[in-house]
Amino acid sequence: MQSSNPKMSFKPVCIVCNSFSWLELPSPHQSRSVRSDGAILNQPLLKAQCGECGLVQSTSVPDTKTLATLYTENYDIYNNRPASEQFVASRYEALARAFTLAVAPFYPKKVLEVGCGNGATLEAVQSLWKDAECIGVEPVITAVQAAQSNGINVVQGMIGVDVPEMIAKQKYDVIYTVHVIEHTQDPVAFLHDLKEMLSPEGRLLISCPNASIPNLEIMRSDHNFSMLPYHLDKLTRKAGLIPLLSSNCPGGAENMDYEHNQLLVCRLPERSSDEIKISESLYLPNELNDINRQKLFDARKKYFLDFGKLDENLQSQLSGFERLYCFGSGGWACILAGYAPYIWNKVQACIIDGGSDQTIHGKDILPYEKLKDLNPDGIIVATNPVIQPMIAERLNKNGFKAIRWDNIICV
Repeated sequence: MQSSNPKMSFKPVCIVCNSFSWLELPSPHQSRSVRSDGAILNQPLLKAQCGECGLVQSTSVPDTKTLATLYTENYDIYNNRPASEQFVASRYEALARAFTLAVAPFYPKKVLEVGCGNGATLEAVQSLWKDAECIGVEPVITAVQAAQSNGINVVQGMIGVDVPEMIAKQKYDVIYTVHVIEHTQDPVAFLHDLKEMLSPEGRLLISCPNASIPNLEIMRSDHNFSMLPYHLDKLTRKAGLIPLLSSNCPGGAENMDYEHNQLLVCRLPERSSDEIKISESLYLPNELNDINRQKLFDARKKYFLDFGKLDENLQSQLSGFERLYCFGSGGWACILAGYAPYIWNKVQACIIDGGSDQTIHGKDILPYEKLKDLNPDGIIVATNPVIQPMIAERLNKNGFKAIRWDNIICV
């Protein structure tokens, strides 16, 4: 097994196995990184893989106060990706179906979503559990306002920081959380807080990225942890919960990244034998042996290095292009802006169906119908690499030159 990188001056303890042995991952840019809400930070992405269990962790996880300020005042996953919500609407319905099926035939009376954003998933869950009392708690003030304006039952608050009494004093038959645990400062403490609000027969559902295959989530600067199913299982047991079901889970638009997301269903311990089940999980599984941990590290390292080469590789493709436009205004456009700044500076504007009156990282967003009038030299496709061939085919059929980069960044 490769030894820890000696350059790491600070070595945090692994939250899963308590190791201090780390393998540093190469930063994809020396001075930039991208948050999950699309914001570009003037600091490099600093992450490392635990040399013992394979968990990926930020080398300096922010404290709770810093995270509370970020997710209350600065984080804006909806407004920083203009017009992108229309492309992920199917995700909410798919998540709701996955959650209800995961606990069937159990039918809850009280349901809590933690970190519910603008309430879109909560609304979809309520449509399936029509007779249940569903409520959400969310730290981002603008997201809470958006949910409330649409009549969705959401209150402002943050687990572990400031939970409204109307939430904290209740017991819930189902508590679920979608892509929240990887943002926390202490996942075990977070899970323990949720456990305290669970009814005796209740179910806790955790949906989060699955780091078994390197994918975009590992590049997010605010994803403090990237977990395999094994890691999530062990963390829930550390919090005193009993895992019942582990599976893949719907993720982004049209469920294209199903294998990159996981769902774990847990319950409270019921009897003394459950305590044995909790302690039995503390052994490292055979699939995380030295060889496979090294394979994980090598694959992740390549993924980071591929992002590091993105700007340079695209420059060679776009030499001489003067009128360059970008198709897309969502998360992948933010990734392009963050990790390929030279190319992004060449982009004249972004193009999407319907256009938008907003901007993205300094670029206007124009309707697709205007492309012919713009007479572009080329259009760089800033979408999920999985669908770049389809988008490129459309552009080429309409007489435009499409530039793909799914051969550089593979997911």
